[in-house]
Amino acid sequence: MSSSTDSRVVPARATPIEPYVFTRNDPFDSTARIQLVVPKLLDSKEFMENIRQFQVPADAFALWFLGQNGFIVKASGSPLIGIDLYLTNSCGSTVSHWPYRLDRQLPIFIEPEDLDVDVFMTTHSHQDHADPETIRRVRKNNATTFLGPFDSIRVYKQCGVDPSKCKIVHPGETFELDESVSVLGTFALPTDATDLNHIGVLLRFANQLTFYNTGDTAFAETLATLLPKDVDVCAICINGGFHNLSALEAAAIVKVLRPRVVVPCHYDMMINNVGSPDMMRVALERAGSDASFVLMRYYQPWIYQRA
Repeated sequence: MSSSTDSRVVPARATPIEPYVFTRNDPFDSTARIQLVVPKLLDSKEFMENIRQFQVPADAFALWFLGQNGFIVKASGSPLIGIDLYLTNSCGSTVSHWPYRLDRQLPIFIEPEDLDVDVFMTTHSHQDHADPETIRRVRKNNATTFLGPFDSIRVYKQCGVDPSKCKIVHPGETFELDESVSVLGTFALPTDATDLNHIGVLLRFANQLTFYNTGDTAFAETLATLLPKDVDVCAICINGGFHNLSALEAAAIVKVLRPRVVVPCHYDMMINNVGSPDMMRVALERAGSDASFVLMRYYQPWIYQRA
């Protein structure tokens, strides 16, 4: 399920490599029991402790994928960073009056109360990214910094985060977390009028490796000219719904950005809004992209090292 000439996959524990099926639930059947894409394999506290204790080589960084646009990122000697961690089913419960379901079809990998990251980062304020329930329930003393664009800061403060811990990042602005990692806010095209402050984020570690997350972004002809190029790893949305990039649009962007590795995201969480990572793989080939394609496994760390 994963392939890359520039990196290697290190499983957290031996598990069968079986294809994930993201279309097993009917979004229009409000009475059916949700079938999980992957069963719950680890206790919440155990999984968080595994991440905390995981040793990352000095010339690498590690990623854990928690579904939708949720990532935990770790490099040797750097703060533990969480991006767009949606750790509840709040979208499914708050819009239950809609004609289709937004319930999650992935387990809650880490309960908000068990989350232990140093930096809590969101790319915008939509509920599946800056989730108020997640933010209200996290232990506020664990994270030293809550980072995001303007409207994310509003959500943080409303959910009880100390304003002194809230740091705004604008597109084009660099924020030094410490001497081991910096964050560059990057451009993202808003997908609707409820939040006009979307950003992506580019992490640059002391070992000079880079991880770029597009956040949610709509497509425009000029989009690729505004985004960072030649990064090591690019995580890009591919679901196509709610004005996000489709697999074909994402592949066209990746072709111009020239990352070494591309990781698709935002295709798996909500039963009404799934995409096809296999379509992204094919689209990259048809676009003539040289990027290696990696489909991340849940619960397992993925280690990136340059060849």
